[in-house]
Amino acid sequence: MMEDSPAMSAAPVPAPTAIVPRRLVVESAAMMIEGNALADVSLGGWMYGPALGAAPVIVIVGGITASPFPFGDGGAAGGHEAWWPALRAPDLIDPERATILCPCWPGNGSTWRAFDDPAQPPPAISVSGLADLVAAWLDGIGCTAPVTFVGSSLGGMVGIAFAARHAARCARLVTISAGVRPDGWGTATRHVQRELVRDGLARGDVATGMIRARQLGMLTYRGRDELDTRFGALTPGLAAPPVAAYLDHHGRRFAERFPVRTFLLLSEAIDRGALGSDPDAIRAALDRVTAEVIVIGVPGDMLFPWALQVELHRGLQAVGGTSSLWKLDSVFGHDAFLADQDRLADVLRGAHAFGGEAPITRRRFEGVGVQPVREIRIGLVGCGVVGGGLLEMIETQRAAIAERYGVRFRVSRIAVRDVAKDRGARAAGIPRTDRPLELVSDPEVDVIVEVAGGEVMEPVLRAALAAGKPVVTANKVLLASKLADLGVLATRTETPLYCEAAAAAALPVIRHLAHRADEIESLMGIVNGTCNYVLTRLEQDELPLAQAVAEAQSLGFAEADPSADLDGIDAAAKLSILAYRAFGVWVRPDGFPVRGIRELDPADCDLAETMGFRIRLIARAARIATADGAVRGLIDLAVEPLLLPDWHLLASVEEEYNAVYLKCASSGDLSLFGKGAGALPTATAVLGDLIDLAQDNSVGWPEPQLIPVATHAAPRRYYLRVTAEPNAGLARRVDSLIRRIGLTVQNRAARGAGQAQHLGFLVSSATAAEIAEVEVAVRRLGRVQELLVLGVAE
Repeated sequence: MMEDSPAMSAAPVPAPTAIVPRRLVVESAAMMIEGNALADVSLGGWMYGPALGAAPVIVIVGGITASPFPFGDGGAAGGHEAWWPALRAPDLIDPERATILCPCWPGNGSTWRAFDDPAQPPPAISVSGLADLVAAWLDGIGCTAPVTFVGSSLGGMVGIAFAARHAARCARLVTISAGVRPDGWGTATRHVQRELVRDGLARGDVATGMIRARQLGMLTYRGRDELDTRFGALTPGLAAPPVAAYLDHHGRRFAERFPVRTFLLLSEAIDRGALGSDPDAIRAALDRVTAEVIVIGVPGDMLFPWALQVELHRGLQAVGGTSSLWKLDSVFGHDAFLADQDRLADVLRGAHAFGGEAPITRRRFEGVGVQPVREIRIGLVGCGVVGGGLLEMIETQRAAIAERYGVRFRVSRIAVRDVAKDRGARAAGIPRTDRPLELVSDPEVDVIVEVAGGEVMEPVLRAALAAGKPVVTANKVLLASKLADLGVLATRTETPLYCEAAAAAALPVIRHLAHRADEIESLMGIVNGTCNYVLTRLEQDELPLAQAVAEAQSLGFAEADPSADLDGIDAAAKLSILAYRAFGVWVRPDGFPVRGIRELDPADCDLAETMGFRIRLIARAARIATADGAVRGLIDLAVEPLLLPDWHLLASVEEEYNAVYLKCASSGDLSLFGKGAGALPTATAVLGDLIDLAQDNSVGWPEPQLIPVATHAAPRRYYLRVTAEPNAGLARRVDSLIRRIGLTVQNRAARGAGQAQHLGFLVSSATAAEIAEVEVAVRRLGRVQELLVLGVAE
């Protein structure tokens, strides 16, 4: 080994932050690399930071065209600029605390006899051979300690081969935009590039061949979205498309600076692979890796697609290796590790890639691998009760969610009507706007979470879905009228639309319906926590309706204007959503019967309980067969207070709790139970949707089916409550009227209340027309003050 110090008198004065690397060269008379006998070998490279043995060692290897100066040459080698400046930081790669080694590619700082002889083709060296050259250089300079190997693109492939072939030398591997093998599309592209160069060599016009090869490469290095946004298309009046100047610049610069034979050797090395093409050979090679491996990929990478990083990660996990997989979201495609360095730096920080001392060789992890933690940035529309609850849940569940699902949620921006209003300590410091549409176009927002409510939010949700930005919403008012339209838009744009919080708060009923394997025959549910709380107070405390509502308002279970709850409108909106997910049928709340609980009196609860029933506001939906037996002929939907037998599962649901009861074709009866009102239960549903999003667990919304709604209720038993002045013969006369119509009284109960008496009757199964006839007859009786008729659920 020999160390070359730069001539300081000839070098420019470095900037305050510049660092000057030292050149390290290893000479060898002969070397065998993958069956190629190399003579008079000179392997070069550069070193930043402390001398070997004084600090942990980090090896950096870039792509084909990368110089060995990731942090610049400080004037030591002609003024090479830094190509990875963002990674030079105290918590990342710090030349003050680590020895940084950067080997040179063959022909670009390393060489051997006849390397530049045009009469001899470059030796057939694969990525594994390049890894062996790196290992030989490290041996020659006296680097014996296990290293952290950081490689991008080709350098990442070399790192994988190095970790497999020289396992004891590699303690940690960070591979960026690489894979265990090349894919067919990338191989074909590189073949065309090499043919362009060889054609130039044959014609004596090497520069043009290199220019065209580089131009083709630039189209694979960058993402389609970036090229489209940055350059656009050829328009009238232009002699060439805007991208032409960009391609010409990079092509000429490449031809002027890069050695032809180096390009051909390295390009072929990629396509010859790192660990072989046989799956068994690759698995055996990965089984030799003992390093902790951090795999980073870019979803839009065309040269080394995201699937190759997943393949590497899963392959390491399969053999018991310690691996974590990280996603670098960027419009820059393969070149994101250069063009989006700040974001790459954030990913490396999240992975603790360089935390503390360089890792030592560690015991292999016998399990499924290390779960990566990635961040999803939320644009929050609305920051009231539910929005504040979501901020609380994100904070309190942060560690558990990261451990369980490998994701971290962060609200990056908030849209509210009043930006000056205090939203609590958890919202302090989060940027705010009063224009929610801004969140849709904000690149720092990954998902729109809408908890503001109201139909005014429709443009925001439509814009997000049209732009491909996922939506999580609790807006049942909007969904009650527009879910079918929004669902179809989400499906057509392949954008997730989640709305668990709009149906039954903490109950994961939408999630169950979306992911079911069975067919739903019918559903019944208590989906309004306000009404259920009020009915519980009528039952247990015999409070008048108005007083029970006031108590619910004081506890935060009812709005200042509870009309939507008491009149069944809220439950109807939720039923529309549930029926759409359960049956694929879209019916707005004004398309089926809806009845609230305003007519109920504490006496009704008492009479029902005496006869073995309890009253609940029930949202129900079921498929019913038509006369010709077609199962999908009609859909029966309604919201109404019903008497439930006291043994029925829904009859025992009290206070603000919700429950949904499903009858399934194959799995039988299923039920879900939980809180249906309050900030945290609703926020829990929103957070559950976000977790589904993080796991890519989304189910498209179906095209709405055109199935008519049944216009007549099926025969059923009924409850009649007759309130009248005290009269000893009234019960007998009502019983007689019911018998004349062909029905019978199956049970009865009575309750006195001062100057009035309440009589309850359980009537045998009757049609809607028959019970209507009973109503008319009873109202004609003298002294009758009120009459209430409710259906009975079996």
